Amino acid sequence: MIDTLSLLISHGVILLAAWRLLPRADLDRDPPAEEGARDA
Repeated sequence: MIDTLSLLISHGVILLAAWRLLPRADLDRDPPAEEGARDA
């Protein structure tokens, strides 16, 4: 019983975090690169 409850709570928190993060507008945008920056 405790194992099932802990799994449900932990997965519920993960789903809640994903649900809150996915609609963000800035999630799929990279900040503009600086002029002097190079790829490593």
